[in-house]
Parts: sequence; C-alpha cells; structure tokens
Amino acid sequence: MIMMKKILIVSFILSMLLVACGPDVQDQAATSAAQTIAAASPTPLPSDTPTPTDVPTNTPIPTDTPIPTNTRTATRTIPPTKTRTVTPTPGPFSFFDDFTSDSGGWGECAECRLENGTFIIGPFDPSSFFHDVYCITCDENNFYRMAVDVTFIDGEVDRFFGVIFADGAKYSYYLGISPWGYYTLSRWHWADDYWENLAFEQSNAVIGSYGTNHIEVIVQPATNADYADYYIYINDILVKVIYTLEVEHTWVGLAMDYHAQVAAYDNWEYVVIEP
Repeated sequence: MIMMKKILIVSFILSMLLVACGPDVQDQAATSAAQTIAAASPTPLPSDTPTPTDVPTNTPIPTDTPIPTNTRTATRTIPPTKTRTVTPTPGPFSFFDDFTSDSGGWGECAECRLENGTFIIGPFDPSSFFHDVYCITCDENNFYRMAVDVTFIDGEVDRFFGVIFADGAKYSYYLGISPWGYYTLSRWHWADDYWENLAFEQSNAVIGSYGTNHIEVIVQPATNADYADYYIYINDILVKVIYTLEVEHTWVGLAMDYHAQVAAYDNWEYVVIEP
C-alpha cells in the first residue's frame, strides 16, 4: 500500500513536469504511469468471462409397469359320457383278480398298469376330470357283490378314488375316498349328463393318508322283486344304503375323479347273487 502511494506521488510530479514540456510528452508519461500501476498490482484485473450454465439433461419418462392378471383356477368339468366297447359274456359267475398278472378282465385305460402285484391307476393329464375302467369279465348283472382294496400312492390329497357300480341305462354310481378321511357318493344321470351328490362326509370308516381301504358294494333284491337295494361298506362299516331302485343289468369297475393322483388297487372280488 505504501509502495502504491510512492508511485502515485512520483507520477504526479512527472505529470506536472510534463505539462510544461508539451502535450506529446504528457501522453507518453500517462501511458507509462498506467503500465507501471498494472505491473505493480498483485491481482490481475478480472475479465468478464461468462459463467457456464448447466444444460439440463432429459429425464426419461417412467413407463407403466403391467399389473399381473389373475390366473384362473381350473374348474371341475362334467365327466364325458362313457362309451361302452365291451361284449357281454355269459353269467352268473365269480371273478377274482389279485393283479399278479394280466387277467384280461379289464377295459382300456391309458394310464393303468400292473406293478408289484397291484393295479396302478394314474396320474392322468391335467385337462382330464373323470376316469373309469370297466370290469368287462364281470359283465352286466342284476344282483352282485363287489369288493376291492385301494391305497393312495402319490399326488394331490384333495381328490377321490374308488369304484363305479350299478352303471346302467339311467344311472351310474361313484364311491370315492380321499387321504383326508372323506368319502363321496355320487350318481351320474346319463340322460342329462350331470352328477347328483348323495353323500359327502368325513368318516371314521375311512383310513386316511397312505392307509389301505377295503371297499364293498352289495346290490341285492329288495322286498319287491322289481327293485334292488344298494349297501355300501368301507372297511366293513356300513356307510350308506340306497333303497328300492329299479332292477336292471348294470356294470361295475374302478374309477378316479380329476387328475394328478395315483392309487393302487388289489384283491378284486365279484360274485353274482342269485335272487
């Protein structure tokens, strides 16, 4: 700061002297004084440099995330009408099958096989809903006793497997059991293609889980000779009786509803009852 004052005093004295010497010498002295002041300054004079501005970047517009749609759960479809392909054989007779070998006594079944002395049924395709295998050797009869042992092997446990019986011109009956200890009894109406449920119960008669259940159905003469009574047993316990149904020739067999389950059948018995 002191140096600046000295420079200004010297410049003032020179200016006064130059005034007396003429205008040219005065201009040169002023220019020299300005250069001297600029050289003595510790900080360069700022220049008007424009401050750069931030260029905004384009922010991507968010896209809509699709909302997942509900997947429909398959509903039970009425089983298709069964087409008989069997030729009746003479009776009366008895037919026993322990499934140690192929007896030739059963109808066609795409997902059935003999295995370890049992008749294995399932699993079926997910698009299918009801399956039956007729005992073609048993033929059609008015009165009979049928029995079989059935064991759950694998698959879904909320479905049923068992037998069909009294399959005639008007109706067909299905008795099924489940690993949860339930049994169901339904009647199929051939004319109108629908199931009529006659019973759906949890019962101590049913051995749940992987236990073996003994199913027995007796179709016997009623008091009136034109009618029959149906007695239904599970493990020798009478669970249902259907009284006074018209007598007719009917078929029997093994059955399973829905898909994704496997069951084993053994010790089949069929005995014709003489009125």
